Amino acid sequence: MKKTVFISACAAVILAACGESDDCKAGRLLQQASVAYEQGDYQSSKIFIDSIRAVYPTVISVRREALDLMRSVETAEQQRSLAYYNEQMELLAAHRDSLLPLFEYERNSRYQDEGSYVSSSQIGKKNVYNTYLSARVTESGTVYLTSLYRGKKISHTAVKVSAGECYAECNKAFLAHNYRNLGINNERLDFLYGEDGGIIDFITAADGNITVELTGTDGRHSYTLRASDAAAISQVAELSKVLTAINEYKTMAAEAERHIEFVQKTRERFAGDSTTVK
Repeated sequence: MKKTVFISACAAVILAACGESDDCKAGRLLQQASVAYEQGDYQSSKIFIDSIRAVYPTVISVRREALDLMRSVETAEQQRSLAYYNEQMELLAAHRDSLLPLFEYERNSRYQDEGSYVSSSQIGKKNVYNTYLSARVTESGTVYLTSLYRGKKISHTAVKVSAGECYAECNKAFLAHNYRNLGINNERLDFLYGEDGGIIDFITAADGNITVELTGTDGRHSYTLRASDAAAISQVAELSKVLTAINEYKTMAAEAERHIEFVQKTRERFAGDSTTVK
């Protein structure tokens, strides 16, 4: 604050000494831009600087100072944003770490670039003979819903979940696989979240029992979704939001760092150059 007052006082003296020449008018705008910058009002500072460029394009000395100030403003903006992104990532990482004990991490290093998190209650070895809906989320936050059916062949292609008169359904599986294991017919459909007809969102929002209906070319099958499976799918949805947010903040933080580096390199490039003004 003392520095800001000093700048304002200097500006008053300077402006009192000079008339209304373009140099003085541009200098006044530069002082206003400097004060706004020191106060952390970066948007106002940029507006003053842009005014110098637009209204006084021939006042080269002031424009050169304004350009250097703009680099400081841009750097400060990005540093402030970067601090916010890092703070949010720390909070989200803590939330993620509180959820991870509920999951098992799975990854086949031969075929997968990233692993997935599956609820401990829904890992395959605990559900060898079960018909159920399961969900998993990748490290980047992508969610997959899987319908697993075991029993008499129905060749199911669609899944519908309902609670009372409300329902959600989908027949747009990106992967369908039928096979026999230990003499039992197995059918599997995989759906991508966002292309699942709202099934995952329906399950996470539903209150009470949910009925699952499988429809196929060779028959139908209905069952009540286990409470543990509904909870697992809801947990996957929550973890997905956290992982997605972390990755989004990582992307924004990396962009902020690139911007800071670019501005710094530009400043070094034009340091001492008394001829270049853009």
